Formats: sequence, structure tokens, C-alpha cells
Amino acid sequence: MEMNWHGMLKFAVEYNGPIAIRYPRGSYKDSITEKNIIPEIKLCQAEILEKGNDITIIGLGKTVTTALEVAKLLKKKKINAEVINARFLKPLDKSTILESIRKTKKVVTIEDNVITGGLANAIKDLIINENITYKKFFAYPDEFIKHGTISEIEHEYQLDTKSIASLL
Repeated sequence: MEMNWHGMLKFAVEYNGPIAIRYPRGSYKDSITEKNIIPEIKLCQAEILEKGNDITIIGLGKTVTTALEVAKLLKKKKINAEVINARFLKPLDKSTILESIRKTKKVVTIEDNVITGGLANAIKDLIINENITYKKFFAYPDEFIKHGTISEIEHEYQLDTKSIASLL
């Protein structure tokens, strides 16, 4: 199962309030549910895409696909990852995410954004008083990012699937 942007777009159109939609450069792999049913999306509700006990990997936006691919590579190393599609940065689904992190005691975030003020910071704030044994945050540094193809840039900043999996 992968992120379903159709459901998020439907949610944004039907939501009675302000919504910010970020359009990152490039595209990502997408699949609709088996029966082409658009799932119901609720405000502040993350989605657990893969169950696991060894490490929690949280993706946001197009990096959800990367998180799932990293989990597949980790499975070959006998590491069972729980993969969460955060869906919303603000408001963040603190209960779902914290429950997973408390279970695994290890957390990794992957985002197509600068690290400052993004998903990594939100998770750092969430776990500040938790006994988490391993934390790793993958995002762009808060500096000018070189130009290049998406794959070149992701490789340069170690945000591609293979780089992330090799660093875990």
C-alpha cells in the first residue's frame, strides 16, 4: 500500500477551513486501493502502512513511497519497520506516532523539505521526554540546495532509498 493523494485532495476540497497544499518538485509513485476506492481522510489522522516492531519510519508527502521502499530493504536485513504516512504536519497525529515510537524505541523521519521547521522538528518536539534509543532525521539542510535532477539531488543529500537504508 502506498500513499493515496486522491484521498488527500478530496479531503482538502471538502474541508471547511484553511488548507495548505505543498507541491514538491517532481512526482512520486502512487497506487490506489485495490478497488479504486478513495479512502476517507480525517484531519490529524496518520496512516500506518506497514506494521513493525523494530523501528518506526515516518514519511510525509512523496517521501512516504521512499519510507516503504526503505522498509523493504530493511526487511532483507531482518529489521521489521513500522511505516507511517503522517499525512498532516499541522496538526500532527501525535497519538498514533507516539504509540509507534514508544513501541519500537527507534524513529526515522523522511521528508522532502528542509529539516528546520518540518517533520523532523515536530517529531523531535514530540519525543523530547521519551526514552528513544535511536533517532535519525532525513531532510534537506537549511541552506541553498544545488540544482540537478531529483535523483541527483536526493543522492547528494542522502535522501534516496539506498542511502537511507544504508545509514540505518
